[in-house]
Amino acid sequence: MDDDTLPIEFPDESFVLRSRVFVMRDGAFVVRWSDTLVQELVSGQYRIFEQNDFGAPITDFELKQLISAGLVKGFDRDHVHLNALPDQYKESPVSAWEQGRKRSYYLNTLYDSSQVKAVAQCLLDNGLQDEFYVRVRDDFVILWSHQGRSFQKFDDADKARQVLLTKAPQIFEQVVVAFIEVGS
Repeated sequence: MDDDTLPIEFPDESFVLRSRVFVMRDGAFVVRWSDTLVQELVSGQYRIFEQNDFGAPITDFELKQLISAGLVKGFDRDHVHLNALPDQYKESPVSAWEQGRKRSYYLNTLYDSSQVKAVAQCLLDNGLQDEFYVRVRDDFVILWSHQGRSFQKFDDADKARQVLLTKAPQIFEQVVVAFIEVGS
C-alpha cells in the first residue's frame, strides 16, 4: 500500500465504493449516488446520468491528482474517502489555490497500451499524424497535442476530440478529455 492509500476500517458517509467514483465522457470526475444521478467532485453540481455518459473508471493516478486538489482524502482498491463536496447551492469565493492552479489537458483513448500502434496508424490513415502525439500513461493510450504538448484549455482538448470523432468515429468514440495538475 503506498502513502496515498488508506486502510479503511470504519466506514462512514464519506467512504464510497470506488466503482461509484469515475470519469464522465466530458472529463468530469463524479460520484454516482443513484442509477440516474451523479455529483461532480469539483463543483458539487448534480447531473442526470445516463449509461452513455460514462467515460472511464478512475485510475490511481487520477485519484492522486484529486488528493492533491483536496477533493479526496485517500483510497484503496475498493473504496474512496471523499472530502466534503462543495455545496452546489451556496456561493463560495474561489480560493487563491483554485485561482492559481494550472492544468494540462490531454485525450485518453481508453485503449490499453497494446493498441498504441493501431491508434498511431489510424491517425496516419486519417492525416492527423501531425496534430497529435501518441503516448502511454497508466497503461492507456493517450493523445497530446502536436509535438507532445498538452492542450492549454479544456475547450481546446474537446475540439480536438471532436476532430477525432469526425475523422474516425468508430475508433475514437470512447475518447475522453483528461487532465493533470501541473502546479499552482
